[in-house]
Amino acid sequence: MEQRSWVSSTLILLVSVGLLAADSGDKGFTLSLQDAVKYAIDNNREVMQARLELVKADSNLMKFESKYSWRALSKAEIDEKKFPFNQNNIFTGTKTQTNTYSAGLEKLFTTGTYFKLEAKSQRFDSNAFEDPNKTPAGFSALGLPPLYTDTLSITIAQDLLKNAFGANERNMEKILENQTEIMREQMEDQVANKVVATLVDYWNYSVKESGYQTFEQLLKNTKNVRDLTIRKQGLGLSESFEVNQWNALLSQVEGQMAQAAAEKEEARRKLIRSLNLPEDTIFQKTSPLSETLPTKLDYQADIDYAYKHRADFKAIARKKENAELSMKTAKNEALPSLKAAGTYGYQAQNTISPQNNYSDNRAGVFSYQYPVMQGSLDLSYPIMDKGVKAGIRDAEIQKRQVSLEESDLVKAVADDVKTRIDILKASFQVMENAKRTEEESKKYYNGVLRSFQQGRFNALAVKNALDTHVQDQLSLVRAKVDFNINLHRYYVAKNALFEEYGVERSKLLPENL
Repeated sequence: MEQRSWVSSTLILLVSVGLLAADSGDKGFTLSLQDAVKYAIDNNREVMQARLELVKADSNLMKFESKYSWRALSKAEIDEKKFPFNQNNIFTGTKTQTNTYSAGLEKLFTTGTYFKLEAKSQRFDSNAFEDPNKTPAGFSALGLPPLYTDTLSITIAQDLLKNAFGANERNMEKILENQTEIMREQMEDQVANKVVATLVDYWNYSVKESGYQTFEQLLKNTKNVRDLTIRKQGLGLSESFEVNQWNALLSQVEGQMAQAAAEKEEARRKLIRSLNLPEDTIFQKTSPLSETLPTKLDYQADIDYAYKHRADFKAIARKKENAELSMKTAKNEALPSLKAAGTYGYQAQNTISPQNNYSDNRAGVFSYQYPVMQGSLDLSYPIMDKGVKAGIRDAEIQKRQVSLEESDLVKAVADDVKTRIDILKASFQVMENAKRTEEESKKYYNGVLRSFQQGRFNALAVKNALDTHVQDQLSLVRAKVDFNINLHRYYVAKNALFEEYGVERSKLLPENL
């Protein structure tokens, strides 16, 4: 009868192991590691927010460049005046009205050159000599209808010293371009970190799922052994206090399983929120994990790669350039301002209509008989200007600050990459040890099980061996997840995550914007 009990308990334990090793038959949500990265980029809300911020990186540059856009101009002015009748107003009239209308195009070029093409039409009307009661004898013939004057002109202006041919504007444009690239690369780095955080959520669910399965299997195993002990008590092969021990163990495992179920559900909700999935999404029990080290782990090669690709280190070079440009601009501000401007065009005048000034080939605007020419030079020089001195001082301070930041960052980047490589190697070794430990505990459990079948071990020894085995399985899952986390942090440390998974940085920008 005791041998039959051993056989029954053996079958129960074998079924338990089979349940432990079996894969879930549910068809749930799963992704390859490469697909998981791309899915996180396309669906994680925080990543999507960072990508939208990425679009705005060049906003300041675009707003600055808007000053170089063509602009259409139009203006209308009406000037009407009335005076009392006296000797001063005999020739000018007691009522005058001047209507001026203009339209044109203007543009500021990157050379600092201002250009304007303008067409202006002016209507002048006076009541001089029109009132016979107030007009001296013989002057009534001087009364005229409205006078129309039209002008077509081109104006060009240029700063020759302080902002010689747009030097300051070009400096500012380059500064904003560098700031745009700095911001864009920083946002790309944020996207990479958020992608890794999403993967961590995915793997964390895997750990919680494995923990729940572990306690679920322990619960089944404990119940089976408890029930077997009860049957053996009925046959006089065990004592009642042994049943009490298994009841206590069963209560303990039930509490652990309830806690594991709550943690699993919490991790599932967080993962659904992270991946922006429907609430009823079911996840498969296997998660995308890598178990191999990168083929080439080399301190100096990876440090050099990081210097070339990391956002913070690339930003230093651009900050240095911006500091030099700021110094040039500050020194230019100390120069005199000499602005030259000139206007050239043609005009025409008649008492018929504005259209006649353009249609009359003999005296109209296009007859080119009545040129309009204007020119000016405007010179100003700053004397004891504290603002100019402050600008030069601040530019020099900026250069020194960037130099100090560069010196510190050179060491910080090297230390970061070295640390990530060391941690990656260590976590790989931990994972390999966990694999061997799991394999050894499996062999130990199988040996205890065979001995139990032969009556050389009791059920408690089998239960302990199985407990150890499933705990080692869970430790292996955790070791794999830790290795993958450190692997991807290593990629981020040298800014190679997107390159590793074939993600084009240019496609991080949302297509609809």
